[in-house]
Amino acid sequence: MEEVIKEIVDAEKQAEKRIEKAKEDAKVIVLKAKEDAKLIEKEIIQEAEEKAKALVEKARLEGEEEAKKILEEGEKEVEELKIKAINNFEKAISAGIELIRGG
Repeated sequence: MEEVIKEIVDAEKQAEKRIEKAKEDAKVIVLKAKEDAKLIEKEIIQEAEEKAKALVEKARLEGEEEAKKILEEGEKEVEELKIKAINNFEKAISAGIELIRGG
């Protein structure tokens, strides 16, 4: 009987050791999972920041291109207005000369 009790006590001690080992293993697994989660979170944030920067840069370039087009169109209009003004001025001078000549 004494031998059976000893075996039961030994079995209980082994079970307790296994439980403690399982608890320690679980702690390590949880810590590792937390570290991995932090790394994944950091990677996701970094990726999101890079995408945001790329979108901002794309928008900036598109805005610059649009501004350039508008400026070019404005310059064309100014040039056309100058040509019209010169033509009108020349017509006015011609008309004035005709009036002076008595035309």
